[in-house]
Amino acid sequence: MSDRIADMIRRMILNGELESGQRIVESRWAKQLGVGQPTMREALVALEHEGLVMRRANQGAEVVSLSSDEITQALRIRAELEELAVEIATESASAESLKRMKAIAKDMMTAARSRNTKDFFAKDREWHQTLWQATGNTFLERMLGQLMSPLLAFLFLRNLRHYAKFDLRASAQAHIDMVDVIASRDTRRARKFAHEKFTLFARDHEGALSQAQAS
Repeated sequence: MSDRIADMIRRMILNGELESGQRIVESRWAKQLGVGQPTMREALVALEHEGLVMRRANQGAEVVSLSSDEITQALRIRAELEELAVEIATESASAESLKRMKAIAKDMMTAARSRNTKDFFAKDREWHQTLWQATGNTFLERMLGQLMSPLLAFLFLRNLRHYAKFDLRASAQAHIDMVDVIASRDTRRARKFAHEKFTLFARDHEGALSQAQAS
């Protein structure tokens, strides 16, 4: 039941029925859906792990929303932490992990070609989670998960709502190329490549945010 509720709320968020920043009052939703609050809470926790829902102190749950300052701060931290993840993965990722990352990146390309943004987002998130796991560093994996899940989810939702014309194929190709660089076991080359791609990602999204605010 909690999975079905989570799927319903997920669809409502993705199609715009629930807007960024909109509160989801646990008790009210549980009553409307005829389920207990523990079931409702379990559904919201699942969505929180996906980054689609955030919990704020004394405010309960709400659809993910980040200010421009929060996005800038998160992107700066992301660059440092995920470049480190790429470096460590270059040193220690197993062949199986690399094979899985390549397969996911190819799935991203398939979604990009069909403009299936929902599948693209899901595979993008899965690719990064696989990268973090490949480092074997549980502390780094936890920090990146807490930082990146809401960031990626919010940027995806904003792009979806405003029909931003980001080049999904180029993004998918960058993920494929990243796997090849990691597989080279050249840490200096891998970190340099990651820095270039993450810097471009940040520049593109910060530029799109500035345009949205100006319009």
